[in-house]
Amino acid sequence: MNKRTGLSYARILALAAVVLSLAAGAGTAAGQKKPLSYDAYDGWMSIRSTQLTRDGQWLAYALVPGEGDGELVVRDLRTDREFRSPRGNQPAVTIDGKFVVFTIAPPKADVDKAKKDKKKPDEQPKNALGIMELGTGHVTTVERVKSFKVAEEGGAFVAYLCEPPLKKPDEKKDAEKKEEAAKEPEAKPEVKPEAKSEEKKAEEAEKEEKKKEPGNDLVVRELATGKEVKVPEVTDYVWNKDGSWLAYAVSSKTPENDGAFAWESASGGTVALLKGLGHYKNLTFDKEGSQAAFVSDRDDYEAEKPVFKLYHWVPPAAAAAELVSGSTKGFPDGMAVSENGTLSFSEDGHRLFFGIAPRPKPEPKDAPEPIKVDILSLIHISEPTRP
Repeated sequence: MNKRTGLSYARILALAAVVLSLAAGAGTAAGQKKPLSYDAYDGWMSIRSTQLTRDGQWLAYALVPGEGDGELVVRDLRTDREFRSPRGNQPAVTIDGKFVVFTIAPPKADVDKAKKDKKKPDEQPKNALGIMELGTGHVTTVERVKSFKVAEEGGAFVAYLCEPPLKKPDEKKDAEKKEEAAKEPEAKPEVKPEAKSEEKKAEEAEKEEKKKEPGNDLVVRELATGKEVKVPEVTDYVWNKDGSWLAYAVSSKTPENDGAFAWESASGGTVALLKGLGHYKNLTFDKEGSQAAFVSDRDDYEAEKPVFKLYHWVPPAAAAAELVSGSTKGFPDGMAVSENGTLSFSEDGHRLFFGIAPRPKPEPKDAPEPIKVDILSLIHISEPTRP
């Protein structure tokens, strides 16, 4: 072995020693790493509810951790400029690309504390509404909002339904006193036998008295100006496609205010589609937004088991017309329009699908809850005509 060969072997051995040393060190370091636990997932972020403006300039999405508070991210894809809003989610971008409307969740810490303190549902933290102007990133916040809707092809307005107002301290105390009084057995004066039957009838009548929950404030806000229109006691609402009409249902403490209505965005006028004490449900527009339908038990509300009817409206008619009831020709015997069935128009608007169910009958007292089944039906509608 010459000197050069011996030197080469020495270098090879030295290099091998270094490699083995590094590998051993890496193995030791790897052995010291802690295995992943489920807590590690809590910090992982996921992208949800992505929305893109029609011109492709703005992208909005919710960045949500496995546990904790997320945020809304709105990015200008042309310049990489970015706006963020804490706890924002479920964004809706207006068709003109000028606004993003979104839900703002309450801080998770506040929600957890309310649950720990066993707060009543109406006292727990509620969602808020966020309205972001894309030109500046400025966010307007509206507290205590149950839901919001923006028309699919109308960017001028947003409609949102408010949570019930918080009770004042005096009102809260009165409510608590009533609850406590209801829990305590009431001492009743002795009643003569002949008067017992009348008292019993009065108690039964009171128990069977219909109770209908009133709705909450619906607010229609013009996004560019901030101008708002408030409608009290609303239970349901829906825009048509281009935002020219907003249909809504009212359940009021004042019976004569109940009804289904439509608000025209261009004029600010309101059309009473159907009025009177009762329930108004399943407000639906067709694909083009040129006609609407809903169901109501107005004509049979006082019955123990009221029957619903299907109504149809073509804007800008002064009222809705009855379309289907139990007495409609060809309607199956023993069946009725279902209040729970989904209403939907066909693509061309010539057919309306709705649910039917066995005609409700008064149930004997203490009877078990029956199983309710809806059956899908449809009705053919001629070409919509405007008056």
